[in-house]
Amino acid sequence: MNTRQLATRTLVQSITATIVFLIAWLVVTNGKILLTFFGGILIAVLFRESASWIGHKTGFKSKFLLPVTIIAPFVLVGLFFAYTAPQISAQGEELMERIPQADTYINEHLSGLPWGTQLKENLTNLSSADSEVSTVVNAVSSVFSSTLNGFGSFIFALFLGLFLAVNPDWYIKGAVTLVPPARRERIREVLGACGRALSGWLVAKIASMVLVGILTTLGLWALGTDLALVLGVIAALLSFIPNIGPILGFIPAAMVSVITGLDTLLYVSILYFAVQMIESYVLTPMLQAELADLPPALTLFAQVALGAMVGMAGILLAAPLCVAAMIFINKLYVEDILEKPSENRQTEHEQTN
Repeated sequence: MNTRQLATRTLVQSITATIVFLIAWLVVTNGKILLTFFGGILIAVLFRESASWIGHKTGFKSKFLLPVTIIAPFVLVGLFFAYTAPQISAQGEELMERIPQADTYINEHLSGLPWGTQLKENLTNLSSADSEVSTVVNAVSSVFSSTLNGFGSFIFALFLGLFLAVNPDWYIKGAVTLVPPARRERIREVLGACGRALSGWLVAKIASMVLVGILTTLGLWALGTDLALVLGVIAALLSFIPNIGPILGFIPAAMVSVITGLDTLLYVSILYFAVQMIESYVLTPMLQAELADLPPALTLFAQVALGAMVGMAGILLAAPLCVAAMIFINKLYVEDILEKPSENRQTEHEQTN
């Protein structure tokens, strides 16, 4: 290796290390911005792949169906909430009224238990460390700020998704030109595979969410539980979050049912457990090909890591990020680096023989 080749190799390694460092720095310091951008990509993928699927089934060109796939979700959601808004609003207000009642009910029953009094004293001492007024103000301001930031990020991701969905080839071409010409076709192929995987995962997840919401609502209605509709909607929305979502969805149902009695709480707990079992062992295996067969431990680790770095946005998008990461790793590392050299050596060996 001559001096010029050595200098070129050193320069390439230095540039690569710098790029890796910059990417790591961006992820740590600007994780929310990157996740918002990824959310926009998810929305664009959903719109484009929906138009392609409908076009494949009907014979129409996908570019003519794209406006339909963009407008249809908003129309359907609007019609749903227009029809159910009075019930959801009334039940939501009743839910907010019942939460303090549930708190009182739990405190009264804790007082009758041997260890309940000590537990209440510990909680009281913990909560009295700060002023009650400042605690309430801080909590309200924190919730308001988080809600406002989350809504703003969603609107940004939505518009970004619309722009990406209208002309994705333009952006893909720009990204592909950043790699050497010899690798451009392969990168384009990998990006296409990633888009198809994310689209399949999204469609399967939405189908699972709808079924979870229907099963939960019907089950609560059959048990005679109040607020069945709003609790079913909450369970459906939170089931988007793997591992953690079902637990979060059970909490308001438990708060509502405990007022009626411990037997109702038991029945509701069994219902939520049964729905979760159906989702895990019936719906997920049926949709496994579209859900990309994500390892639960990997998803949970990604949720914890991203949640610690960027908060709720990281928890929400951890699963689709794992889907995309698995595609890139399998295609660019396993197939192109680990397996291809062994295939080349095997071919050379066969040619020699």
